[in-house]
Amino acid sequence: MPSDTPLESASLAQLQQTPIDRVLNIIDEGLVHLPSYRELYYRWERQQWQAQEIDFSPDRQQWEKTSENEQRARIYGLSAFFKGEECVTNTLAPYVGAVQDDEQRIFLTTQLVDEARHTVFFARFFKEVLGIDQGRLEDTLQIVQSKMNDKLRYILIEALEDVAERIRREPHELGHLVEGVTLYHIIVEGTMALAGQRGILEAYREHDIFPSFRAGFTAVARDESRHVLFGVKFLREMIQRDKAYATVVHDAITKYAQTALDAIGPEPGDIPHILEEGGDPWVSPRYGLESLRKKVKVIGLSLELPTVPPPPA
Repeated sequence: MPSDTPLESASLAQLQQTPIDRVLNIIDEGLVHLPSYRELYYRWERQQWQAQEIDFSPDRQQWEKTSENEQRARIYGLSAFFKGEECVTNTLAPYVGAVQDDEQRIFLTTQLVDEARHTVFFARFFKEVLGIDQGRLEDTLQIVQSKMNDKLRYILIEALEDVAERIRREPHELGHLVEGVTLYHIIVEGTMALAGQRGILEAYREHDIFPSFRAGFTAVARDESRHVLFGVKFLREMIQRDKAYATVVHDAITKYAQTALDAIGPEPGDIPHILEEGGDPWVSPRYGLESLRKKVKVIGLSLELPTVPPPPA
């Protein structure tokens, strides 16, 4: 994709060749001047794509030539995204009903559609490329869930479901909604997902892996740039309205951030091998931590964040 092609109008074919940092820069630019909820909605209208139009046959050909060890690694790395998209789809509806501003609600309805599309995208990829399909989506996701570590399961399944249920039961208790947006938009999407997307898409682009998947996954990242900016704007406004919500955001980040960063970090047993190969085991959590720090600053908080090991000497 030429550097002067607007990301707003980029097709799936163009996104396939787009460096992921160009997409993630949308968030950094948005943090300088937060867009309105209506502008985020208009971005959604301009940035439509179709999961059904992707031809996964080139990716399948690559997959059939991949070693079993590489296949296991790819499945492990992508399972959290597939299950995560289904989890955020299933837990967002109470947020839509709980927000008190119509512009916020209008945008959140677009996000619900986005999350469903992302789930369908991953379902197609897992079936048509990785060969994982149990017929019913729910049954396939049971297989996928078994490939995730305990920390991922806690954040993406248990924590998201717990907060969503509290919002559903008490929609007028805005503290639940503030905690939910902090977990959903800032921790899950703005810290974990962005760091994971960056690592996977950089590696896949460098080695020309799964070109069709890269196109769709880059479109997913572009969608989530809108979601993250919504979360930052919403929390900033809530704290400006009532300082008590600063405590809610602070406590939620304290509760979830360390587990989230650990979830996207290396397995302890893999660290020596990664270091021996000259790699950096903590690239993704370090990027996630820096992403979280930027958002916390714009939200208007000052708090002690978790630490991540520095790059190997």
